[in-house]
Amino acid sequence: MTTPKSETRGRTVLVTGFPVDVARRQAQELARTGDHVLLLARGKFASEAEAFASGLRGGAAGGNAEVLQGDILELDLGLSGTQLRRLHTEVEEIYHVAAISYLGIQVPRMRMVNVEGLRETLEVALGMRKLRRICVWSTAFVAGDRKGTVYEEELLVGQHFRNAYEETKAEAEKLARAAMKKLPITIVRPSIIVGDSQTGEVSRMDGPYLLINAIVHGSSTKAVPLPGPGRYPLHVIPIDYAVRAALYLTRHPEAEGGTFHLVDDQPLTAHALFDAVADAAHRPRPSTFLPGSLLRAATKLPVVRGRVRSERNFLEWFDTDVRFDDRRARTLLAAGGISCPPLPSYVDVLVRYVREAS
Repeated sequence: MTTPKSETRGRTVLVTGFPVDVARRQAQELARTGDHVLLLARGKFASEAEAFASGLRGGAAGGNAEVLQGDILELDLGLSGTQLRRLHTEVEEIYHVAAISYLGIQVPRMRMVNVEGLRETLEVALGMRKLRRICVWSTAFVAGDRKGTVYEEELLVGQHFRNAYEETKAEAEKLARAAMKKLPITIVRPSIIVGDSQTGEVSRMDGPYLLINAIVHGSSTKAVPLPGPGRYPLHVIPIDYAVRAALYLTRHPEAEGGTFHLVDDQPLTAHALFDAVADAAHRPRPSTFLPGSLLRAATKLPVVRGRVRSERNFLEWFDTDVRFDDRRARTLLAAGGISCPPLPSYVDVLVRYVREAS
């Protein structure tokens, strides 16, 4: 990865959010480029985090990783005085990934993690004497129910939020923007994240994988219906692009104090995207659709709600006429040779991974 001229190697970096896929991949990318990763993990995930960190040690670039057992909802992130002093004297970057997106979680709990967890992280960051940048992972869908073009500098412009995830992430982003007066912060807003563009690897097959799985493992003669006409862009990006872009922007001097959409600037419509999946899987292209309003209502029924809670976001985003302007992000990323690969270039890889992993 090409990096800004001002970047140096071997930084000490704090990553929150383990074990979610983005936190894992961000840690891998940091270790790969020679950084020392401090992976914050709750006690219930400590053993898993230790095993993961051990796999990052001793890479060719000299990167390393270790686990700090803590919790973003506790005072001083639940760390001891010695651990806290270490953060204050050593940490140069923070990648705040921790968030809850599952709509089955109670709203107060989601708000505690998504908003108050960020607040506590920022409080700890105020004492970090070597801090160069904080990367706050937001989401493009803080746009809520907006239609048309959404710009990176916009946040609250009177939109309504379709669910608690969108609302709490917007609250968190408002908090991060206010903190920019005292802290060096960069906000990234990825759209829907899918598997790696080179390997197809993904830890959770939710969101668009509801349909990808159905198509790949469906009938060779009967097409899978779509949850709507699919006339508008479905904004997806591969995870490898997301983490590389976040790292580059976090280390770019011109990105401090900025908000950046991480999107495919030439997205396929939802219908075209799943046509591409069907072609790659040698299955019939979707030719019919079920009314999205009916499907969304069905997901709220008690007998169904618990089983599809992670898919409700996707259904709400499936047929929304919105585009995310990413000119500022593309301008900076282009200088580093980083761009989002078009979905047709890696759809075969996604389909192969789904087929082999199931």
